[in-house]
Amino acid sequence: MDSPQNERLTVLSRYFSEIREYPLLTKDQEVDLAKEVREGDHRALNQLVQSNLSFVVKVASEYRNLGLPFEDLLNEGNLGLIEAAHRYDHSKGTKFITYAIWWIRKSILRALSEHALVRVPSYQMKKVKEVRDVERQLRRELGRKPKREEICAQLDSTVAKVDEILQLSLRELSLDEKVGKERDTPIVEYLADDDVITPEDKLIKRENNSLVQKALSTLTAQEQTVIVHRFGMAGGKVMTLKQIGERMGISRERVRQIEAQAKARLKKAFARPHAMLSPSKKLYPNKVLKNRTSLKIG
Repeated sequence: MDSPQNERLTVLSRYFSEIREYPLLTKDQEVDLAKEVREGDHRALNQLVQSNLSFVVKVASEYRNLGLPFEDLLNEGNLGLIEAAHRYDHSKGTKFITYAIWWIRKSILRALSEHALVRVPSYQMKKVKEVRDVERQLRRELGRKPKREEICAQLDSTVAKVDEILQLSLRELSLDEKVGKERDTPIVEYLADDDVITPEDKLIKRENNSLVQKALSTLTAQEQTVIVHRFGMAGGKVMTLKQIGERMGISRERVRQIEAQAKARLKKAFARPHAMLSPSKKLYPNKVLKNRTSLKIG
């Protein structure tokens, strides 16, 4: 019999695979669907939400290890996406996902505030995330776990203040206390060691890599070469414009131009939501959806 952890990973893996089947929307399709949604068309609402679900995966992954299982973060983020789809007004000229990201983050932060290890105001959860983001950034740059002093220097803060922020979600709780929405999981199970790469980490990284590869596929071969070397992708080292130019036999200025046009293409690719997901019942309980909206996915 599979362990609960293996079952979770299987569900997530299936979820990621299914949501890739949804087609991307063109700008005109997005506008047409938005008009139909405002007229009460549930089919249009369903399509608009489904075509943007993969973006929620990316946002939700930023809030991991703050007290809620990844599945709950996905669920809350998707509910925020649904709320955004109901409220979106295409006539204002803002792209749907640009508008929706605020609702996605708001829903996730609210859930963290209400259901994480302790009840922590959402503005405090933002501070926790800010510290964690800087810590991850420094870890990548330094190739090791950063010291508290290095994190503080980056944040222009004191060690005492940073420690206080990181303790927000753990204060006054024992490792055996039950937490989570169902109050049935020991805190210790939520406290991931940042130095350990879990199967869930690998799964999410693989999914994010898949999205990056999709975006890169929109570039020309020359643009791909520049971007891969410029950002040290595929396990390579970061190269300067001059180094790339010498490797490709072109000028430094030409490399800069290619990089600029490649970035513009990538920006468009990521702005068009990557379609992802045919929600499973485990991730999208109908009871929750009915409480928030009349939309029923799947």
